[in-house]
This record gives sequence, C-alpha cells and structure tokens, in this order.
Amino acid sequence: MSTTPGLEHYLDVEEKDSRRADPRTLRKLIPYIARHRLILMLGLLVMGLGVFATLMEPRIFGWAVDLAIIPKDEEMLKKLGLGYLLVVIIRILSAISQAYCFELLGQRIAQDLRCEIYEHLLRAPVATFDKNPVGRLMTRVTNDITSLGEMFSAGFVSMVGNAILVVGILIWLIVLDLKLGLLSLAVFPVLAAITAHFSGKLKIAYREARSRLSALNAFIAENILGIRVVHLFNRQKLHQERFERINQWYSDAQISTVRVFALFQPAITLASGTAIALIIWYGGGRSHEGVLPIGLLIAYFTYVLTLFQPLREMADKWNIFLSGMASAERIFSILSWLLEPGARMQNPVGNSQKSGAPFRGDIEFEHVWFAYSGEHWVLRDLSLKVQAGERLGIVGHTGGGKTTLISLLLRFYEPQRGRILLDGIDIQEYPLTDLRSKFGVIQQDGYLFSGNLKENIGNDLQDLLKTMGMSIEALGLPEELRERASNISTGQKQVLAFARALAAKPQIWILDEATANMDSATERLLQQGLSTATVNRTVLLVAHRLSTIRSADRIAVLNKGILCEQGNHAELLRMNGLYARLYRYQAAKEAQESHIV
Repeated sequence: MSTTPGLEHYLDVEEKDSRRADPRTLRKLIPYIARHRLILMLGLLVMGLGVFATLMEPRIFGWAVDLAIIPKDEEMLKKLGLGYLLVVIIRILSAISQAYCFELLGQRIAQDLRCEIYEHLLRAPVATFDKNPVGRLMTRVTNDITSLGEMFSAGFVSMVGNAILVVGILIWLIVLDLKLGLLSLAVFPVLAAITAHFSGKLKIAYREARSRLSALNAFIAENILGIRVVHLFNRQKLHQERFERINQWYSDAQISTVRVFALFQPAITLASGTAIALIIWYGGGRSHEGVLPIGLLIAYFTYVLTLFQPLREMADKWNIFLSGMASAERIFSILSWLLEPGARMQNPVGNSQKSGAPFRGDIEFEHVWFAYSGEHWVLRDLSLKVQAGERLGIVGHTGGGKTTLISLLLRFYEPQRGRILLDGIDIQEYPLTDLRSKFGVIQQDGYLFSGNLKENIGNDLQDLLKTMGMSIEALGLPEELRERASNISTGQKQVLAFARALAAKPQIWILDEATANMDSATERLLQQGLSTATVNRTVLLVAHRLSTIRSADRIAVLNKGILCEQGNHAELLRMNGLYARLYRYQAAKEAQESHIV
C-alpha cells in the first residue's frame, strides 16, 4: 500500500498487509447468516416468486402476438392482459417483501457483529489499545459493520436475485430456440473475463480506500482528544495541513475506485450490445424465412434485453459487495488478532483461588521482567514483597516503572519472565473479575463516564460521601456528567473516584496521587476517609510528590526498572541515595515556589 509521508503510523499491520484476499471471509460469515436463516429462506422464497413473474412477462408478450394479435382473438387478449397484470402485481409484492427481508437480515447481522466486536474490545488486553488508535477501532465498530450490513441489504439481494434471473433467462432462451440460445451464450466468456479483470482491481481499490478511511478516523480522533494542546501551542495551521494531506490521500483512494468502476460498466454495455446485434442479424433472418414466429422473436428480444439489465445491475452492485467484503475482512482480521496468543482474550472465568483461607493481601513480585515491545525492558528482574496490611510507597524518576508495576499487578499486561503472587498464589490462577475486585484504584485523574452519578458510582453514593464528611450538594455535583466528565473539576473527579473505589470494598488499595489538584479542605476530608478505609488493608502509594508518602511503612525506589532502594523515609534519607536526592530536590523546589508566592 502506498502511504503519504508521516501517516504510516496510522496504519496497523493487518492494514499494511491487506492486499491479499482472504478466501475464507464468506465462510466466516455463514454462522452469522445461519442465525437468521428463517429470514433468509423467506427472502429467497419471495425472490423466487419475483424471478418467476419477471420470466413470465416476455413470454406473455410473445403469446399475445402469436395467439391473440395476429389471429385477432380478443378473448385470448383479455386473458393474457389479466395474466400480465397478475405477474406484475406478484413482481411488485415480491420486490417489496424481499427488500424488507434482506434489509432486516443485513441489520440483524450488523447488530450481531457490532455486539461481538464490542464485547471483544471490552474483554481484550489493554495492550490491544496501545497498538490500535481509537479512530481505527471506531471505524471497525461503525463504518465497517455498516458497510457489511449494506452488502446484505443491497448488494446480496441484487447479486443473488439477478443471478437467479440470469440463469432463468438463459434456460428460457435455450428452450425457446436452441441455436439462438447458444448464440446468446457466446458472449458470456467475454463477460466473465471482463468481470474477473475489473473485480480484482476493484477489490484492491476498495480495501485500500477502507484502510485509508481508518487512518483518517484515527487522525481525527487523536486531534480531537488533543485539541487543548493544539490551541495551547497554536498548532492549528500545522494540524490543518496534516489533515489536508491525509484527506487528499483518502480522496485519491476513493477516486481510484470510481475510475475503475467507470470503465467496468461501459465494458458490460458493449458486450450486451454485441449480443443483441447478433440476435437481430440471425434471429431476424430466421423470422423472414418463417422458421421463427414473430411473437417468439419479440419474446426472445425482450428476454435478451432483460438478460443484460440484471447483468448491468450486478455490475452496479458489485462495488457494494466488494466494499462489504473488504469491511468483513477487516472486521474478522481484528477479531482474529484479538484472539492470538500475544493478545489473547482475557477470560473472566478461570480457576478459583486454590486456598480456602480468607484473603490477607500479601503481594510478591518474583524476578519480574517486562517490556512493552522487544527487549526494551521497563522492569528488570524485579523482586519485591509487600506484607498484608503494609503501606508501601513506590517512587522513582518518570519512566522508572511505577505505573507498569501496578498495571502488571492488575493484569493489564503479562510479564515476559517471572511471576506475581497474591497470598502466595500466582495471579494468573485467579479469575480476572475476582482478582480486580480485590483492588481499589484511585488515580490522579479518575476517568468517569457520561451519564448520571449512580451509573458511575452506584446507588449508595450519598452514603459513601457521608463517610467522608461530604455530600453531593456540598460538592456542587451536577445530576448528569458530560463526556469525560468535562463539567466537573479534577478535584471533584478524584472524590467520585474514591467513592467508586470505596463502594467495591477493596482489600488492597492503590493510590496514585489520589489527593492531588484538590483544595486543602477537600484534601483533608479525603485523607481522613482514606485513613479510615485503609485500616488493616494493604496500600500501594504511587508517589510523584514525595511529601505524600513520608508516613508509609516502607518505600520502594525504582530506577530504570530496577529496585535500587527500599526502607522507610528516615532510613532512605540516611542512605543518601536516589530517594534522598529526589526528596531534597523537591523540598527545595517547593520552598522556592512558596517564597515566590
């Protein structure tokens, strides 16, 4: 795939290697179709009635000429007229019914796939989202699945219905006159060659267009999420130029599909015109000789004209079919990728805790190595024990491995070497839901979802706030939260994040600067609530401000993924190592800022 410089990172591996067609795509769709086979069978039944009615129309024309018009039989003409009206009504009712059936089928399949891919995303490892931008995943859940639904509701019904009609017409042509039928068939190898040539080009063009649309969506999503940075650093012009490049890149792919399809349709028309010219020449001659009745010849011409109409419609709908197949390949590709061993689905149902003893809260890291990619180790042979009920501070330079340590403990990632134990049991032995229910996590900027407060926290929010000496009214919380809780302050978010963690009654607390960005009164209340909630609980304090962990029982100092120091605050100061340097630096900085203020 050709790429515009600077945009390659918006494409993932499966998109960069998408030129090869996957012949198993249709086979993968069969289970989804089978779930709604009654709708499919009903649609095919009414489609068959419609095809039958369409096939009868030209034959009634022929009978009208040979049996009524030439012999001047008015009674027969009336019967044939009523018969023609009947088949037209059948064809119209069939068209309405089959359109509804296949639209319903397409929507049901799209709904099933949308639910399945969303479930995969909810249960997939966090590493999946590190490798796939939000815009790309949004394209899968929305655009690609919509395109696949349209393939069934528009492309499939046209392709199947017209294919049945073409076969029926060809049978009629041979039955009516063998020689003319064989002459009509002579053009089909040419049509097959044209279709094969252009369908291959169209398939590549549509796959390329879909990949570039995914990249475009990823770019837009990234820039919307970072819009504050764009405004803050006056990067509007730069980002507008980048958007124009990627937008042009996508438009070029779309134009390529239009260019290929624009040549496809005239080629079909030329082949059909050639077939009609041959029939006029040969069939007209046989009619002059008296071998072929005039009514039969009229019916024959009508059949041939009708024959190429579904062929042209199939050519028109072929782009919808190919676009849907390209989307299906991308949908199944991401579903399969999520199931690979390196990014396997996280099963919430696993082996239960082996020991029947009450959970204490002991944590142990045994020779843990971890890298996000390759051998760029973030943690190196890390061994660390945390006793039940202990308050452990975790400090270090940015990038030292503090957040990674917590992510491994929560099984957002898996270590490449070593293991992590809870109460002496490998955390992989715990069901994920059981494992994570033991932790209460409060981060510096707790994420909240749009909706009301109860949906985010639970029905007992007011009671939870009372335990902290707060209330919804005193905090000034709105009834409804906007997207990403943009209508409340960071301090309010942290209070709600604490209430959410408190509602789960965790046995291990993980606090990542839990009281940062708060006014002093709110911070004091929250600290009191934390002190009460964490009594006899294991607490991990991830600290950026070292003044917040001086009271910890023990402090672990990480440097480039290695546990370089541990001890309490006083012991670490006496060591005069990394912790002491960091503490003195922060103390001096805070004193300087206080003096300036």
